[in-house]
Amino acid sequence: MNGTDFKRILVLDQDPDFLNQLSQGFSNEPYELLLATTVDQAFLLLGESHPDLLVVDSSLQTSFQARIQANSRTAPPPLLVTLQGHDPEEEAVLEAFERGADDLACKPVSVAWLKTRFRIWLSRSERLRKPS
Repeated sequence: MNGTDFKRILVLDQDPDFLNQLSQGFSNEPYELLLATTVDQAFLLLGESHPDLLVVDSSLQTSFQARIQANSRTAPPPLLVTLQGHDPEEEAVLEAFERGADDLACKPVSVAWLKTRFRIWLSRSERLRKPS
């Protein structure tokens, strides 16, 4: 696989168990996971690495997106927001989408489910970037 096929995924979450699960589950995948526990760390990684996909915990979504909007001149990559619980309140789901989420995942979430969602979003992003 050449360098152009290598995708970066920025994950912003304060849960070390979730980040560890992702780190282990994606160790043999063609992705570079950039893990951050604070908005400041994530914003720094965003500017340095230009990820292809963002995964952000709902509790950090508002402050992270505000930071992006205030400092970026380009559209951010697709955003998958993680919510707590298998059946989150409808209000939390709607709020995540209103704030700009492109997709949602409810924690706990399996690595297999995330691999599928990541593959879908990354292939969709790639198609959108290619000229017709």
